[in-house]
Amino acid sequence: MFGIVILTLMGIILVVGSVLLAKTFILIGRPINSHVDQQAINQIDAVPTLFLPGYFGNRFSFGFLLRRLVKKYGANKSLVIIVDRHGKLRLIGDFVDYRCLIQVIFQDKRSRPKQQAEWLMRICDLLANRGVSTINFVGHSMGCITIFWFLTHHQHDIPVKVNRVITIAGPFNDSEIAKNTRDVEDYPIDSTGPQQKTAVYRALAKKVTAMPRGIKFLNIAGTISSSQQNDGQVSLTSAFSLRYLLRDPIIYYRELVIRGSRATHRLLHENRVVDAHIAKFIWNV
Repeated sequence: MFGIVILTLMGIILVVGSVLLAKTFILIGRPINSHVDQQAINQIDAVPTLFLPGYFGNRFSFGFLLRRLVKKYGANKSLVIIVDRHGKLRLIGDFVDYRCLIQVIFQDKRSRPKQQAEWLMRICDLLANRGVSTINFVGHSMGCITIFWFLTHHQHDIPVKVNRVITIAGPFNDSEIAKNTRDVEDYPIDSTGPQQKTAVYRALAKKVTAMPRGIKFLNIAGTISSSQQNDGQVSLTSAFSLRYLLRDPIIYYRELVIRGSRATHRLLHENRVVDAHIAKFIWNV
C-alpha cells in the first residue's frame, strides 16, 4: 500500500513538472514587457537589439537572459521573430520605443551562418519597412559568426545602420563552428594575429575591410580556470581572434573575460555579470 502511494506521488510530481516545463517553454518564446511607462529620452534607448542564438539554439538560448533584462533593466522583449526552414518570417508581438529586445529563433536548427545571414537580411528589410533605422546585435557562439558574415558579405545591402554588436563565445578561429572537436582549439596569437589561421578565420577576413564603419564591438569570452583558458568549447585565443579581424577597418572594440564555473560555454548567457555588461554597453546604465 505504501509503495502504491509513493508511486502515485511520484507520478503526480512528474506530471506537474512536465506541465510547468511545457508552460516555461511556451512563455520563454513569447514577448514580455517591463510594464514601465517610459519613453525613449535618448537615441540609445530607442535602438532595438536583436539576439541570435548559436548552433542548434532555441527559445531557451537567450530566453532567460532576455527575461532578466526586462526585470532588472526595464527593457521590453516586445517581439519574437521565428524564421522557418524556407526563410519565411513569423512575428509574435510588436515594437516598442523603449529598450526593445527582439528574440530571433531559427526553426532550421542545422542552418549555417551563410544561410542565416541571408535570413537576417530579410529581418532587417522588415524592420526598415516598419520605420527602424538603427539596430544592435547580440550573438552567442555560432550566432556571432552569423552576425559577422552578415556585416561583411551583405554590407552594401543592409537597409539599417548597425550601432553596437556584442559577441559572446564566438569561435572566430575554430576549424568547425558547429561541432565540438576532441580538444578545444587553442592556436597562439601574436601581434599579427593567430599563428595558425583556420578556414573559418580566413573566410571571415576576406571582406572585412568592407564592413560598415562606426560599429562598436564588445567581445565576451569565458575561461573556466587559470589552467583552462577556454569555456569548455571555445578558447580565449579563438574568441579574441576577432580583434585582428577588426583591426584593418579601425573600429571601437572592447574585450571582457568572464571567469569561473559560470563561465562555461552554455552558461555565459546565464551569467549576471554578462547581463550587467550587456546593459551597460547597449544602454549605458
